Amino acid sequence: MKTFRNPVSPFDAPDPFMTFDPVTGYYYSLFTRGRVLELFRSRHAAEICTAGDSRVIYEANGERDGIWGDIWAPEMHRGSNGRWYIYTSGRMQKAPGEKRLFIMEADGDDPFGTWHFKCKPTPDIFSIDPTVYTAKNGQQYLCCSRVDRGQVLDIAALENPWTFGKQRAMIARAKYDWEMVPPYDGDSTINEGAFFVEEGERLFIIYSGNGCWSDHYVLGVLEYTGGDREDPAKMCDPANWIKHEVPLFEMANGVYGPGHASFFRSPDGKELWCAYHGMKEHNETVTYAPRYFNIQKVEFDADGYPVMGEPVGYETDLVPPSGEAWD
Repeated sequence: MKTFRNPVSPFDAPDPFMTFDPVTGYYYSLFTRGRVLELFRSRHAAEICTAGDSRVIYEANGERDGIWGDIWAPEMHRGSNGRWYIYTSGRMQKAPGEKRLFIMEADGDDPFGTWHFKCKPTPDIFSIDPTVYTAKNGQQYLCCSRVDRGQVLDIAALENPWTFGKQRAMIARAKYDWEMVPPYDGDSTINEGAFFVEEGERLFIIYSGNGCWSDHYVLGVLEYTGGDREDPAKMCDPANWIKHEVPLFEMANGVYGPGHASFFRSPDGKELWCAYHGMKEHNETVTYAPRYFNIQKVEFDADGYPVMGEPVGYETDLVPPSGEAWD
């Protein structure tokens, strides 16, 4: 039986995003790569960084687009119009400074084709880590991490894939001990790296708490309780989102700071998998340490709540996602 081991990247690959497109039969992946957006593809999830291929589809050019670098945590999603879009953020000044969201649009239906810079959406707010959810009627919502006495999670309805609607709300700020390690004051807590996960009648946002450089980077869970997901007024009502008290995923088995997760379906649609980054060594200071790309299968309990257990570690043989075709 074919097996693989984590990490699936032999190099630094923070903030990994992965999706499988049944139209082309490829997995596609993006992660933080400095000044560029580099799209990776492969027929096999575990080979996304080693045996597939990649192409740079955008390079920051401040004089052209107003984006100077530090392109963080890109994600690729189908828009309500059927086209592919990449949602990410970039630095607005030549020197270190505030970041803004920006959006790329594919020129055709093949994600590995050409792309163009679409826009920096308004309002003009210091935000990072955008992700998108599409309701059954096509209504879309964007969740991002906004800087507001630390980092909080906002949700906003979209009028179209690149335009915010009228409804917007803050739905999460760090409050539990496990998402405030080491102790933070109210001006420095972090909630970021959100991703929507839908299972049956339940809708979750899996997010990251603490600093991404920390051993204690951890996944937490928000859950939507407002009923109709096609109604922007309900989806953007903070009262309809609850934060679960227990973390979903935290360091274990030699994987430190596991977080900034995305989730993808296996080729046959039967399994849900998580892509996340983790460090291989303790990082007790705020110095940069490589964050490696890992993938791990997700289960659900009898009530439809996600169960991830512990990071599997780097010496464990794993079976690839179901439905992958091997020669």
